[in-house]
Amino acid sequence: MDITPFVKKLLRADEKVLYCILGRIIEDTIQADRYIAVIQKQADTVLFLFSSRGIPCTSENDLAVEDVFKINEEFHLRQNNVNRQSSIDDFDPLKNTEQVVDLCIGSQKNVRILLPDAASAKYLIGHIQKAQSQLQAGAPQGLPSSFAWADKYRHSQSGCLYPSQAPHQDNPFLHDTFNPTATNNPFQEDVFDPLKYMNISDQDKNIIATDEVPRRQKQMSSDVNMTDSMSGLRKAESRDSLDIIGDYYGDEEDTTIEGFPDSLRAITNQLGIPGSGVDLVNNLKPTTAREHVVKHYMKLREEEFTYKKYYSIFCGTWNVNGQSPPMSLRLWLDKPNPPDIYVIGFQELDLSNQAYVFSGSPKEEQWKNAVRKSLPAKVRYRKVKLIRMVGIMMVVYVKEALAPDIPPHLIDADTVATGIMGIMGNKGGVGIRMTLHNTSLCFINTHLAAHQDEYERRNQDYRDVESKMRFKQFLPPLLISEHDQVFWIGDLNYRINGLEIDKVKSMIDKEKYKDLLSYDQLHQQLGRSDVFRGYSEGEINFRPTYKYNTGTNDWDSSEKSRIPAWCDRILYKGEGIDQVHYTSHPDLLISDHKPVSSLFTIEVKAIDKEKSNKVYEDVMKKLDRLENDYLPQVKLDKTEFQFKDVMFIEKRAEILTVCNTGQVPVEFEFINKLEEQSYCQPWLRITPYKSVITPGSSCEVRLEVLVDKTCVASLDASNHVLDDILVLHLTGGKDFFITVNGNFIPSSFGCSLEALVQMHGPIRETPTAQLIEIEQPGSLMSRDLTQGGRLYAIPKEVWRLVNHLWLYGKDQAELFLQAGLKKELVVIRDCLDMGVPDKIPGSVHSVAEALLLFLECLPDPVIPCRVYYRCLECNSNYMLCKQVISQIPEHHKNLFRYLIAFLRELLKYSDQNKLETNILSSIFGEIFLRPPPNTLTRSLSSPAGKAKALEEEMKRAAFVKQFLINEYDE
Repeated sequence: MDITPFVKKLLRADEKVLYCILGRIIEDTIQADRYIAVIQKQADTVLFLFSSRGIPCTSENDLAVEDVFKINEEFHLRQNNVNRQSSIDDFDPLKNTEQVVDLCIGSQKNVRILLPDAASAKYLIGHIQKAQSQLQAGAPQGLPSSFAWADKYRHSQSGCLYPSQAPHQDNPFLHDTFNPTATNNPFQEDVFDPLKYMNISDQDKNIIATDEVPRRQKQMSSDVNMTDSMSGLRKAESRDSLDIIGDYYGDEEDTTIEGFPDSLRAITNQLGIPGSGVDLVNNLKPTTAREHVVKHYMKLREEEFTYKKYYSIFCGTWNVNGQSPPMSLRLWLDKPNPPDIYVIGFQELDLSNQAYVFSGSPKEEQWKNAVRKSLPAKVRYRKVKLIRMVGIMMVVYVKEALAPDIPPHLIDADTVATGIMGIMGNKGGVGIRMTLHNTSLCFINTHLAAHQDEYERRNQDYRDVESKMRFKQFLPPLLISEHDQVFWIGDLNYRINGLEIDKVKSMIDKEKYKDLLSYDQLHQQLGRSDVFRGYSEGEINFRPTYKYNTGTNDWDSSEKSRIPAWCDRILYKGEGIDQVHYTSHPDLLISDHKPVSSLFTIEVKAIDKEKSNKVYEDVMKKLDRLENDYLPQVKLDKTEFQFKDVMFIEKRAEILTVCNTGQVPVEFEFINKLEEQSYCQPWLRITPYKSVITPGSSCEVRLEVLVDKTCVASLDASNHVLDDILVLHLTGGKDFFITVNGNFIPSSFGCSLEALVQMHGPIRETPTAQLIEIEQPGSLMSRDLTQGGRLYAIPKEVWRLVNHLWLYGKDQAELFLQAGLKKELVVIRDCLDMGVPDKIPGSVHSVAEALLLFLECLPDPVIPCRVYYRCLECNSNYMLCKQVISQIPEHHKNLFRYLIAFLRELLKYSDQNKLETNILSSIFGEIFLRPPPNTLTRSLSSPAGKAKALEEEMKRAAFVKQFLINEYDE
């Protein structure tokens, strides 16, 4: 198909299309379908590479400029014949007469183009040679050849195969097939240079841009944590942690499932009918109510058209303690009977401080290659997905023969950081989900909180990962619990508790593992609490995997002398899972942990398409009859909900039961009220917000109220009433109206800085009228200090938090890195709001998180929003940075100076607390500097917006760093 008309629409009137052809770009073993176009303007001729949303291209909107090559003195070409090898994937337009054209652009870049036939190559080469001749003829005459007109296309490109140009996030076309025997790494030179990550955003790979989601399908603000959308720098997700609707980076040497054509419009032969009741976000129309009902009934009758198939899964986990991989991992990974699926997780992949701040890590490439080279050599594997968050990485491989049974558009991934403020990714989890035949599989790799006595912190980390991980390629997003089979691996960090170290070692030597496990913190909770509820673990018949002297099988002999523990675990949940073995691998010595592995046999449901079609036809006929005779009818158990005395960061919930009292299935959905952007207030969350109910069944809808940092500032003393009306809509039926009322207890968290410096007593003792008065805009300007007493230089709450940290936490390791406990944050809130007790309760980590939370809740941040962009502009010049600070209001300036002085003092104790300037700059850059409210979601709207958000984040950190490395004096 000739795409010349489409290309013309992308060009200006004086830019001429000479020739267009579909070919394939080859870089090492990477192959990618691309349209090649020769474009001319006056004396300049340029070669364009276009990626396309689909092959063939059907619209100019499908095309994206990927690269631009100027045909100048540095441009050379060479033509070769091709002898196709069976290892090269089929490419229909190219038969047995292919031609290769090698393009050399100076000494920096070589491009190999595979063309369909000799005629195509002849035409392309002819146009290039003609342009070169014109260039040589025109040079003596002084004809202009600046090629400046072509630069605008280079700057707007959507992706690139080359390491010098990072691809944009939203290009869904760079999912190419790779050869697992290749060794080149085109990104090996750009690991810690932040400027090379300016064109990508390494977070929220799967989150839908707010502006791109239909209004009725938007999730509440509580679903999308604002820090998640702006904190890719600290989360440092791998650039290979991309889903099928994202870009693909071209440094993959593995053959990958995601190399399949990935336009959802091109996927017309889906395997069976998924019964999840969710929609795919990208390029797919929302599922209709009838389709939801059909899926539901097909799910109920799936036994009639499915049959069982069995596969083997290898799960492995290893905390590698920041080490580089050994020569081989075959002792761990290579099996005589190669498994069908490999799930391999790592923790502490990179312990460098750069890993906290920058996105890249050389360790990712090292360990990925080590895994790939250690898989069974006699079987060809394809990579499903790799995802990394700081030091937590997971990769999933499947046998190549299995790849057609795993739809690429049903592969997704997500990350959850459980570090401080939920943004530091040093602890947390990564997840990958896929569908094999008609069975959904979910793999989770976590690194939970460390230290012997922190089991409650570990439990909280588990709850956070379990509740917050959402596979956002679907609407509504899929949860971990919504999968048929789940495998949870990682360094869970649970310890042996209640025994002396000598007793523990003695029991290990006698192999009394069963007796010792009765003291294991995880074993004590399995089946007895909500921690890993429903999960199973195989029998442990191997020595504890932690802690060893590195390079040996000897227990830790350091001063800390850690008690041996089974920190590294593999758990599973779901029907049809049979564990074959569960063991450790003590012969691998590079880390203080030993790797663990488990082999499973899983039972999955495969679809008999002929039987499926028959059941489908029967379902459709029955629905036709029912829909003609009956209307949807439901009964609600209540229509009024009251939430009294709601407090900051304390969750409250009620259940609404919706019963289907009619004769036909009912789909309900909470819809937006007229001229409103969401179906409920930001402090309210509804789960599920839409569902299908069969006749005689019911659905429990959870109404959850949570006033958190995203909305607390809007609920000040003058507006502390919680009030909302929900509209529950029945598809094909009527609407129901549900009222939600309540009141919010004002907190110092969320008060303005102006009010806080005027508030002498605790907020709980301050009369409401006074709170309303001091929260009024301009209240400081109109205050008569002779009548109203003195003002605080800084909020007393901030002073109490900082003073506590200085007294008890200045030498505490991982200060501002390790998260606090939620229950302690609640107690700290009460302490600040009521003024008692004198000493703030809770750990220093909880107090540190409370300080960050308090500052983040300020309606106008420490450095006012109005100077935000000025701060970004001057981030590299300390004198200009000081000038901006000198011009902000006095109470903001005082607070900034106080906090900077505190941080500088903390850095004097860096030998003890391990803090570094870059870490503090990154954390407090986001706290001190906040973009104006109307720009907060811009990073999710486009690739350019995402790149801009990452750039701004680095500039915020650079601005704060100026004051940490220079003496701040006015």
